[in-house]
Amino acid sequence: MEGGFLSRLRKFDAYPKTMQDYQVRTIGGAIVSIFGILLMVTLFFGELSLYLTTTTAHEMSVDTTRGDQLLININITFPAMPCAVISLDTMDISGEQHLDVRHDIYKQRLTKEGVSIGSIEREHDPTSNKSHISSLLNQQQDHTEATKGGGKG
Repeated sequence: MEGGFLSRLRKFDAYPKTMQDYQVRTIGGAIVSIFGILLMVTLFFGELSLYLTTTTAHEMSVDTTRGDQLLININITFPAMPCAVISLDTMDISGEQHLDVRHDIYKQRLTKEGVSIGSIEREHDPTSNKSHISSLLNQQQDHTEATKGGGKG
């Protein structure tokens, strides 16, 4: 049985030696031929699968040729994340990072099914309303002066 298998294995030798009349097919040549064919088929199907596979890379980049601030409108839904956890971090062209940006950010709560709950809430940046802050500081100064004046009399 072993002789029949070896003789069939010798027929796979793709590199026989000498002319057709004097060719000697060897087991070593057959093994090299089979290994080479298997390697070529494996590489072919590997490259074919890479060629046919579609890869999508989501990337958002900013045009660095603009000098001023760039207006960016985004509409992103995070169905399984609370609004309080979501923040926006940006970086300008000089590399300066702006963490937890809240200027003109609107958040809308959703149900698990994606239906809106309540009204859209605008993120409020306390430093953006300078007139309100200055009026509060003036009120505090007036209160402090009144308290000091009342204590002397």
